[in-house]
Amino acid sequence: MVVGMVSPLDVSVDAARRLQLEKQGIGDSPKKATKKKVEETIGRLGCVQIDTINVVERAHYFTIWTRLGQYKKTDLHSLAYEDRRVFEGWGHAMCYMPMDHWRYLITANRERAKSKVIHTGWFSRVDPALVDSALERVRKEGPLGSGDFEGKKPSSGWWGWKPSKRALEALFSAGDLMVTRRDGFQRIYDLTENVLPSWVDTSEPTEDERNRFFATRTLGSLGATKAADVKSYYHTWCVKLGLSTKQIQALLDGLVEEGIATRLSIKGLKTPYYCLAEDAPRLGELERDWGYGGVRFANYFDSLLWHADRLEALFGFERALEVYLKPEQRRFGYFTTPIIYGDRLVGRLDPKLERKEKKLIVRGLWYEDGFKPDEAYENEFQKTLEDFARFNGAEKIEWRLDKAPTSA
Repeated sequence: MVVGMVSPLDVSVDAARRLQLEKQGIGDSPKKATKKKVEETIGRLGCVQIDTINVVERAHYFTIWTRLGQYKKTDLHSLAYEDRRVFEGWGHAMCYMPMDHWRYLITANRERAKSKVIHTGWFSRVDPALVDSALERVRKEGPLGSGDFEGKKPSSGWWGWKPSKRALEALFSAGDLMVTRRDGFQRIYDLTENVLPSWVDTSEPTEDERNRFFATRTLGSLGATKAADVKSYYHTWCVKLGLSTKQIQALLDGLVEEGIATRLSIKGLKTPYYCLAEDAPRLGELERDWGYGGVRFANYFDSLLWHADRLEALFGFERALEVYLKPEQRRFGYFTTPIIYGDRLVGRLDPKLERKEKKLIVRGLWYEDGFKPDEAYENEFQKTLEDFARFNGAEKIEWRLDKAPTSA
């Protein structure tokens, strides 16, 4: 049978959106958020982005809270640096990923190793002699961080790392070093052979195996997925997928022929979408209802919100990450967090944690045009806000709105 003869499954935007939320783990939180649940969440998402911004709790902790509610943040630390069930690596950006992903990054690591490249998205090059010297010190002395090396940090620049830090990052990007632990938020590196568990398959996959892995993992994490999503969920500049959107389209069509994927036609959207064949029956159920009516907050480094075009197509919501803008350029706030209500994105909150005072400050609240908060929403919102405050270690919530909540 040729692909052209396979009729796509007709679905609504509502069903596609609900499937994405379901595959992303958005819904009722478990009664008990165990370490196993944390590991399962990372496995479900494939990669959980790590970020340094701490206006509230950092993004990687926040993303897991959005799925699980209250959980022990130390469980993430244990999974990464003690149990070795997850690791830090380049996935979407810098992410926590399941340990079984390691094998599929070998090719990308080797490509960066050829030219001693730091991978930050800007592909900065480092003095090869300095890289070799840093690697030799780790071999001889054991785990080291940039603080164990002499050198002065440049006075400016977004990636203003001192030379030794750049060398360590180049070795990390090449797969020679892994993060064995963190002291505070500082990475401590060790030889990969000392960090990677013995049970991990380190045989390099074929190009076809890599392509199929990242395609099927993206389908499993996003639900209804178009070809361009496969290039940006696991960012091509991180995993070196090396396929054009047209080639990914052909790959997905091949998966349809094999019965692994189902082609979708989403009403009102011209681009073809795909999902795992095992998820196709669920779309019919989601046409009728989803069943979740709670409120969750999310952050823009959350995989649910990575793709601006997906948010527009499936949610009718504009992605507005404004942390990198000057204050006068912001329409909302420094670290606004979108508000999920049921299966919709209905607004944005601008929170800030004052750690010494153990106080969560709400500096702004905006609702989408057409959304009218009712009593049911207000009750769910208040419960989630209180839960978010506890998650951040705050004992009090203080509203500092310059004016009443507005429409976006």
